[in-house]
Amino acid sequence: MGLFENFVGKGKSFSDLKRYVGDFEIVEVKDKRGVPRKKAVYAGTWTVLRDNTPAGRRKLWAAPGMAILLIAVYGWMLLLTHAGSAHLGVMLPLLAGLFPGLYLLMGMFSLPFRGNPMRRDQYMHSFIRASRSAVAVAGFVIAGLLASFVYRAILGDWLFLPEDWYFIAVCAIIAMLSAGIVFFLRSIDVAERENAAFESKPL
Repeated sequence: MGLFENFVGKGKSFSDLKRYVGDFEIVEVKDKRGVPRKKAVYAGTWTVLRDNTPAGRRKLWAAPGMAILLIAVYGWMLLLTHAGSAHLGVMLPLLAGLFPGLYLLMGMFSLPFRGNPMRRDQYMHSFIRASRSAVAVAGFVIAGLLASFVYRAILGDWLFLPEDWYFIAVCAIIAMLSAGIVFFLRSIDVAERENAAFESKPL
């Protein structure tokens, strides 16, 4: 099953945490002292890797590696001096791209590197968050690049210096890295398993 097939057409926005409340049940368990207490137990479906071999799990490491490289290149891009680097209209979308970059790293840290099954909320906050964040990073970079061309058009300055070409090349690299992250995440074959196939434990 493809990466984005699990939750298509299932209601509200993925960012709405309330949608996951129905995945948990409140049960009564006894603590170490034998006192009954109420605990939340996961009762929803689990997402598992179909190819849970070392070779299959190595695919998971490709995307984080590219994400770290993307953030490094992104930081270098922000330090470049080019036409429009001192103009707010150009730098604002580039700086805004740092926010989805942060979410991208957060999603990468949540990937199931050991092949463990994932709850629905864990799946959404890793695979889906990382994919959408990578697309957002590329979008902000492209917006900043287009803004630099608009700035040039307003000034009538079409003289490209070496640093301007560096900026364009780095923007292209970031866009390609973003596309690569999405590609690798989509290439990971996942499937849903019913809760009965796993031992649910209180949180």
